[in-house]
Parts: sequence; structure tokens; C-alpha cells
Amino acid sequence: MSSPAQWWLLSDLHLGESDDDARCPGSVLPEFLRGEVLPASGQEQHVAFVGDTFELAGFAEDASLARLESILARHPDTLAALKACAARGVQLHFVCGNHDVELARPSVAARLSGLLSPEEPTRVRVYPWFLHVPGVLVAEHGHHHHALHRIPEVLRSAINGTDELDLPPLAAWNALPSRSRLSRAGAVARACLASERAERRVREPAYDELLQAESQRLALDGVAVRDLARLSRFRTVSALPVAATRMVLAAAGRKVTGEEAPAAAGRVARTLEEHGCGVAWYISGHTHRALESALEASPTRYVNTGTWGSDVRGRGPDQSDRRAFPYAVVDVARDGAISGGLRYWRPDGGD
Repeated sequence: MSSPAQWWLLSDLHLGESDDDARCPGSVLPEFLRGEVLPASGQEQHVAFVGDTFELAGFAEDASLARLESILARHPDTLAALKACAARGVQLHFVCGNHDVELARPSVAARLSGLLSPEEPTRVRVYPWFLHVPGVLVAEHGHHHHALHRIPEVLRSAINGTDELDLPPLAAWNALPSRSRLSRAGAVARACLASERAERRVREPAYDELLQAESQRLALDGVAVRDLARLSRFRTVSALPVAATRMVLAAAGRKVTGEEAPAAAGRVARTLEEHGCGVAWYISGHTHRALESALEASPTRYVNTGTWGSDVRGRGPDQSDRRAFPYAVVDVARDGAISGGLRYWRPDGGD
């Protein structure tokens, strides 16, 4: 028999040092936590932030710590609500995204735990790669399957206990707006070379040891973890056209669109099934398109938790109704039955 549990999963709040987003995610999140999470009782409660919760990317260790503190100080109601959840026994989970990859630094993760749950820091957990609940769900931000933001050696910092951290590679084309085109091209070329080298290291015995350690932390078969780490791969020959297309679209004020589950979601689900580790739900963010769908050749269902910011790219109700905030809910009954799916929360209580 399973312990009854309820999961709330959301992503892409992009909380920064200001709250000038028109949807004000830093103001509505406390209402969600107090209205939906804290009133629940009688079961394990989990809130998972599936990446890009904070705007931390590109900062060195000391600056990341200071920026995290500044962001939470700028959103005191959010900080208070998260602390209230932790104090009530709610487990808080933070999956790293490409905008808050610095959470993978042990010092930054420890600071987050200390700020949100000073009395019981273990109430806050950070996942540099993905979160796994056996038989129930896998949640990852999704950027590791995206050439512009993939970080092949994502585990090296978190598991080795160092604050050395590689940052997303091809996103370098947009990280140097003040430099010349030649300088930006050089940065992209160096990033491509570094990523190709990192991909080779991911397939070496030394990284297999890190994957084995992560498999124990995730309660997941070690061979399955190794295969998941190799599902996607950075290749310059295919990544550069993707980067060029996005540069052209960005210059024209347009974005890449799509309303189907990414192919990587199906590959993850089928890999887990092949190793006897199938899950009911695969949940990700990153695309800013809230979506629930079936996965091809898999019983696993896919949910993308969209965004709570204004950069909505899907066709769901959050596109037309700026007061509709997407999230996923997964319920595990005492008899092991699993239910849930994509939901939309509105501060006014409407459906």
C-alpha cells in the first residue's frame, strides 16, 4: 500500500529583483500556496518548482548568493508563504532550470534551504537534473534536451561538492549584447567546442561514477540513469541552424511555436519503461506552453507546466486570460491509484 500524497508542480516563475511582470507571479504565488496547499491535510504534501523559478543565470558564486537573497527579500510574501509551507511539513522541491542553474551549486542550494526552512533544512531539496518519484512521476525542466541550453555535465558541481559550474552553451549568442558580432560569434564557437568536449566526458567512466551516485539519490536504476544522461546530445552541426533560426525569429519579434509534446519526453518515458522504472507522469517546463497530452507508444502522460510570467506561448486559457496560472497536480491514493493532470488556478477562485 502507498502512502497518500499530493503533488503540486509549477514552473517558469522567473522571479527576479523586480516584480514588473504584468502577471506579477511573485504576488500571486503566495495566494496559491495559502489557498491551495496549506489548507490540504491528511496526506504527504509536496510542492515542486520545475525550473526557472528564479533569475540567477550568469552570476558567479558570491553574486548568485547575494542575488538569491535579494530576490527573496524583494518578494517577502512569497518568502513567508514558502516558509509557512515548510513549517507545516510541506516538502519543497526545486529542479534547476537554465535560468536558475546556479541552484546546483551546493552553497546556493544550502542558502535556499536555510532561508526557506531554517529549523528543518531538509524540507527543501534541490535537483540539478531531475526529480523522480518511483512509479509516480519524473519532473525535469527540459532544457537539457535543447541545444541552446543543454549542460552535459550538469552533475559535476552538485555531486562533487564544488561550486565549479558550466553555464548553458549556445545561449552565449544572446549573452553578449554589447559585444560585436565577431565577438559573439567567437563566444558561440568556443561554447560549441566546450559542449562537444563535455559530451565526450559524459560518456567516460569518471562521469559514470557521478551518475551512479545520482541514481542512489534518485532511487532509480543506475543503468537507467546512465541511459537517460545520453538520450540527448549536443552536436554543433545540428545546433547552429537551430540557434540561427531563433536569432532570426527573435530579431523579427517572433518565437518558435509548437503544440505537441517534445520527442524527448517520449524518449525519457520509454527508457524508464525499458528498465522497469516506468512512471505515470512526465512533467517539464521550459517552453512556456502549458500542455497535457499522451506520449507515443507509452502509457506515461505528459504535462508541461507552462509559465506564470507574461511570456506565454501556448494556446491554452492562460493565453487569453492573464489571471489563469497553469500547474500540474498528481494525487497518490492509499491504494496506489494515481490521478492528476494539468490545471489552471485563478486568484478569484474561478475555473
